[in-house]
Amino acid sequence: MDTAVLFDLDDTLIDLQYSRRLGLGAVQEVLPKLKRVPLEELELAHDEELRANYLRTLDKSLPDEESRLEHMRGICRRYGLETDRVADAAGAYAREQMSNPRLVPGVEELFKALRGRMKIGVVSNGLAQRQRDKLELFGLLPLDALAISEEVGALKPAPEIFRFALDELGVRKATMIGDSWEHDVLGAIDSGLDAIWLNRYRRTCPDPSLAVEIRGFEPVEDVLQTLIATSK
Repeated sequence: MDTAVLFDLDDTLIDLQYSRRLGLGAVQEVLPKLKRVPLEELELAHDEELRANYLRTLDKSLPDEESRLEHMRGICRRYGLETDRVADAAGAYAREQMSNPRLVPGVEELFKALRGRMKIGVVSNGLAQRQRDKLELFGLLPLDALAISEEVGALKPAPEIFRFALDELGVRKATMIGDSWEHDVLGAIDSGLDAIWLNRYRRTCPDPSLAVEIRGFEPVEDVLQTLIATSK
C-alpha cells in the first residue's frame, strides 16, 4: 500500500464534543446561573479556556486538577459569575466528561473500511500514555504509525511530528484529517501533506482552497470517496 491517511485523535476520532457537553450540562446543574447560557455557547467558551492553557497542560506545568479549576474560573469570569462552588463545578464536569467516552460516529466503520486499503496513522498533541490509553480503550490499535508530541518532541503544527509519522508509515505523502485548522490542516499542508478539515463545530472555513471540508464521518462511503479523491 502506498496510500496513507493520518488522523488527529481528540475531537477527531475521540468524541470530546459529546462528553464535554455532558460535562457542561453537569456544570449548569451546580451553577444554575449558567443555565441561561446556551450549551453550544458554553461549549465554545470552554474550548477557548482549554486553548488558553493548552501548552501549560501539555508540559505538565499546569496539573490536571488545577487546569480544570482554571478553566472553570475562566468561564465564571466570562459570565460575571461570583461563586464559591468552582471546585464543585470542576469536579462535576470531570466526573461526567470522563465517564462518557465514545468515538466520533462513523469512526469504527471508517477504520474497518480503510484497513487493508490504506495505511493508517495517528498524529496527536498530548501526553503519551494518556493518548495510548484512549486508542487502546476504543480498539483503534494497532496502527501503522503513531506520533504523539510527548514522544516525538515536537508539537503540531511543527513539520517534525508529521515527518515522524510519514517515516513510520514508510510513505512520502499522506492525507491528514483533523478538527484543528491551525494544527492539523495548516500543519499538514506546510509539511507537504494533503488535508481534510473535520468541521463538526460548524465554524467558518478560513480558506476553502486549502482543504476539503467534511462535517462528520457519516455516511462512511462519502468520506471514503473524499479521501480517495484527495489522495490521488
